[in-house]
Amino acid sequence: MTLTERQARQRLAKAVEAAGSQQAIARQLPLTRGAAQTAVSNGLLGRQAIHPAVLAYLGLRRDPKTGAIHDDAAPRSTFKFLAVQASGEAGVAAAVALVAATLGRDA
Repeated sequence: MTLTERQARQRLAKAVEAAGSQQAIARQLPLTRGAAQTAVSNGLLGRQAIHPAVLAYLGLRRDPKTGAIHDDAAPRSTFKFLAVQASGEAGVAAAVALVAATLGRDA
């Protein structure tokens, strides 16, 4: 799932709220204390792109080529379509059998 910078900031804001403070999150980042606090604060305020360590804390990553933010843990939606056109009794019976076989069910 791809997120906008704004959506990632909203996730960060929720994480800060759940943790109780920006400092609580900053302490868990693999950065120096000052750099971690600045990264969390800037991430919330939108002063610059969200720091990679903050994204990682949120379970997100930034694609280095496109800059897009991805949540690889989010479920992916897929759609599959099957269109069948049939006429007559034999055609409809064949179409029902085809759909049933495709879905793995008995007709």
